[in-house]
Amino acid sequence: MHRLRIAQVTEYYYPHLGGICEHVHFLAREARLRGHHVDIITSNLAGAVDSPDVIRVGRSVPVYGNGSLARITVGRSLRRQVRDVLREGAYDLVHVHSPLAPVLPMLAVDEADCPVVGTFHTYFESSVGYTLGRRYFQRRMDRLAAAVAVSPTVVEAHGRYFETEWTHIPNGVDTQFFSPNAPRPMSIRADVPSVLFLGRFDPRNGLASLIDAFKRIRSPQRPAQLVIVGDGPLRRYYRRLAAGDPDITFVGAVLGERPEYYANCSLYACPTTKASFGITLLESMACGTPIVCSDLNGFRNVVAHEREALLVPCGDAGALADALATMLEDDAMRARLGATGRQRALSYGWPRVSDMILSLYARILGAERIAA
Repeated sequence: MHRLRIAQVTEYYYPHLGGICEHVHFLAREARLRGHHVDIITSNLAGAVDSPDVIRVGRSVPVYGNGSLARITVGRSLRRQVRDVLREGAYDLVHVHSPLAPVLPMLAVDEADCPVVGTFHTYFESSVGYTLGRRYFQRRMDRLAAAVAVSPTVVEAHGRYFETEWTHIPNGVDTQFFSPNAPRPMSIRADVPSVLFLGRFDPRNGLASLIDAFKRIRSPQRPAQLVIVGDGPLRRYYRRLAAGDPDITFVGAVLGERPEYYANCSLYACPTTKASFGITLLESMACGTPIVCSDLNGFRNVVAHEREALLVPCGDAGALADALATMLEDDAMRARLGATGRQRALSYGWPRVSDMILSLYARILGAERIAA
């Protein structure tokens, strides 16, 4: 059986943290376990650690767009660099994440000389760029051998602008790494219930609303701790909002220790205002931790109200505070939602999701070329 040479191209990879990074990392791991060669092509980012299977071109810079702090790759002769990397890799297939996003993903779509799979990860209400450049972007969409959406919400967003045949393959989660049995970090107190925030310090992730809601519900009669895991350019702003509150703990960015925080907090709060899927919800579920999150279509692809989570109106700090209080006061509810979440997370395990993606590769390249 032919062992494939696969390139995954992504604007986002470690040490940047986020759902796309996780998707790329675990898909590459699973494909390698099946004997395939996978290179991850991304940009240079401060703090990046050299890896033999990660090829970096250009330089990653932050930009503000779509209500969020995003990143793009810049550099002299960037197109030529991408072309050279793809030619030298002699890949059977190039898998581009967010393939209509500038700059690196679109260059990879243009320069690949083999079949290209594009996975779309994002949701948005509208796009001026897609409206004005619809024909330009549609041509790149037409170059894809397959367009993959991680959720129906992603199809809804892009379907307003582009015509294509969609394949739905969800995000996955490592249910062995994310487990209820992770040890407790020193920063999580054992004497009071704890609320976890885990994510980038990005305006749309709702940390300001969470700090506000936490201060409303925390009292001598309802003691609690807010554990904030993450980092970003807005760290000083959020620390000012916390105003030195002794019950608000800033941990900083973590990577390998994330299961320890999910598994040992009383609940995970995710008040983000935009989401296409909700990979952190899956991580929390896999750790058996109940969730309070915004009522977004992207999240409803993963959780249901009072099944794994309490869903609250997006941006409503009062409703968020009420849900936090309800969850903290009801031990039985937390246990029930956490147990249901763990069971449902098992169906999103990366071996199963990777099988779906590799089967897609087989349909594109011919089944006889895919290693078992």
